[in-house]
Amino acid sequence: MNIRRSLVTKYLLLILASLFMWPILPAIYYLPDILLKQDTIHEPLEIEKMWEHEAEQLNEANENTINEKLGKIQGHYPKAELFWVDKAGKTHVINQRIVEIPDQWTPLNLINYLDRKRQQDIFTVTATIGKDGEQGFMVFHIPKSITTLAIQPVNGDLFLILIIFVVGVSIVVVSVLFFLSIRKRLVQLQSAMSDTVNDGIPDKVTVNNSDEIGQLEKAFNRMINQLKDSRKREKEEEYLRKQLIANISHDLRTPLTVIRQHAYSIQNNPSSLKATASVQIIVNKLNDVGKLLENLLTYTLLSAGKYPLEKTNIDVIEELRNAVAEWYPVFEKEGFEVNVHLADCSLIWEVDPLWLRSILDNLFQNVIRHASSGGYICVETIDRDGDLFMVIRDKGRGMEHHSEAKGAGIGLSIVSLMTREMDVFWEVSSSPQGTWHYLRQKLN
Repeated sequence: MNIRRSLVTKYLLLILASLFMWPILPAIYYLPDILLKQDTIHEPLEIEKMWEHEAEQLNEANENTINEKLGKIQGHYPKAELFWVDKAGKTHVINQRIVEIPDQWTPLNLINYLDRKRQQDIFTVTATIGKDGEQGFMVFHIPKSITTLAIQPVNGDLFLILIIFVVGVSIVVVSVLFFLSIRKRLVQLQSAMSDTVNDGIPDKVTVNNSDEIGQLEKAFNRMINQLKDSRKREKEEEYLRKQLIANISHDLRTPLTVIRQHAYSIQNNPSSLKATASVQIIVNKLNDVGKLLENLLTYTLLSAGKYPLEKTNIDVIEELRNAVAEWYPVFEKEGFEVNVHLADCSLIWEVDPLWLRSILDNLFQNVIRHASSGGYICVETIDRDGDLFMVIRDKGRGMEHHSEAKGAGIGLSIVSLMTREMDVFWEVSSSPQGTWHYLRQKLN
């Protein structure tokens, strides 16, 4: 998840904005006046430090030196009024005569003068000359209007109150909208979970964000997809189960009907040659029923994952050759032409030998049951795109052709489950000219 779109990130940004807004407000409050006066503004504290420093540097200085120094200071502060008083109390003015300044100073004159300047909104700095405090003093006047003491918000206190009010309300509104948007999305998700359609599964929701709630919505949509897939598989399995039961019923009903008919014949004439043939037919049909029940048990165990699997490295060409040898008499009895073309090399697969034999037996049995009309079976190995395949093919009418021997298809279902569990590739190609079964070990 992108951390920039996280709800936690958005909430932290909201908190930080709220915290940093209050120090910023005074800057906004005083900024207009500072910008308007930034070229002529003076800092009183800097003036005081400068004046005291210069007074101390004039220790034991003569009149000309003091006048020259104060003249330079006057050049830096053209709107200021500067003068100094020597130890005899005589006034020395810089550049111009200052009104209301006596020529000779007394302590009472100094006190009255400073009071008048305070009332006139003048910033005044005094400092004694030299280090002993007995060499006189010097005075610096500058209007407060050109110092930072005069900085006031352009629109007065009302503007400050308005800013604080607007910012406070904005923070509250943004916070409320933030949590309302979260609540709205959660309510929509809750509503989507509660509203189900005919199959009892809710509809998916639209994901518009990639934050935590967006991830929850994506997880909800994945769950909906899984539920729909599960419901679809359940319906398919239910259909296959019903079809399997119907086919098994047919597979059982057919031999039982034959057994019943021949049992009736034996009952009517037990000593005839026909009765002997009927007994053999009954035995064959019972074998078919036993094979069907055995396959059904195998299929059930495979479906439940309870069928034991023990993989080992074996030569599958040798196993195929042995299986063909065992089935050869059966094929001859059924009138099949048998062709075998196996490679003169070893082909090692990691499979369970019993499972592989069960796969081959079911494929051979399927050929006998459904491809007897072709009377042909070929077992061979072929090279296809550099891979060696085991191939079993016949010349029947194809798997789509309906035959009386066609039953539940448990044998091929067993082949499908076993090949999948052993990572064996099984491909079937069927047409009216015959069916091809390809087997190959999958590569990891």
